[in-house]
Amino acid sequence: METGSTRQTGGGEMTAMASNKGSSIRARHVSGQHARLVSSVRAGRLLFRRQVGLNLTHPLARKNTPGVVRAGGSDLSSLFDGTGSSKESKNEAKDDGAVKEVELNSELGLDYSLLRDLLAAGEWEKADDETRLKLIEMAGEEAVIRGWVYFTEVKDIPIADLRTVDDLWLSYSKGRYGYSVQKKAWVKSRKVWTKFFQEIDWVQGENNAYRKWPLEFNWVADAKKGHLPLTNALRGTQLLQAVLEHPAFEEKKKKKVNTSATTSVKI
Repeated sequence: METGSTRQTGGGEMTAMASNKGSSIRARHVSGQHARLVSSVRAGRLLFRRQVGLNLTHPLARKNTPGVVRAGGSDLSSLFDGTGSSKESKNEAKDDGAVKEVELNSELGLDYSLLRDLLAAGEWEKADDETRLKLIEMAGEEAVIRGWVYFTEVKDIPIADLRTVDDLWLSYSKGRYGYSVQKKAWVKSRKVWTKFFQEIDWVQGENNAYRKWPLEFNWVADAKKGHLPLTNALRGTQLLQAVLEHPAFEEKKKKKVNTSATTSVKI
């Protein structure tokens, strides 16, 4: 019994030794493959950096980031280590390119840079407040003192200033917000206020009750088209109508081509 037990034990030891030997060989083989792979990746990186990274005139090179090359916001080292997403970077570049730079024109000498910065940052509610303040400043000193605008003062506001404000909203909302957008919605609603307020989502519920300002309005980038900027219409629509009918938002009439002209034929 003892002899048989010794033999079994010995056999087990021999099997274990053989197994360990095989594992050691496979480990060395895998380690060798990994080492060659790492060496190949490093060589690829080194060659890429020599050809591109050190050439400051190369379109993919960046002066302030030696050894890291970016294109369209994507780290090209992801080609080697598997990180990053070129698809995402393309989408980001596309979004960035969609914002049109707006000239901050003003016949009144007003500064619209704060409004631009708020819109660029997606601070929709703060941008709406700034728009309201700028509208008061456009209306003149008396409007500033009283803190609000008479509808009769709107006609004297320069076209350049209202267009600057509108262009900023259009640009940073990608065409979703602005007075000109509201003008189109108003005309589409045949200038019927109840339909217009429904169209731009200023009312809610079965009774079309006005949303409570500011909590019930949608301060987001994807609210209903024309939802922003706000103009107080609780006390009447005269001010809003004066803004929408301002010459700044008149559509340019297309020139009619005279097709009725006759040609004379010599006989």
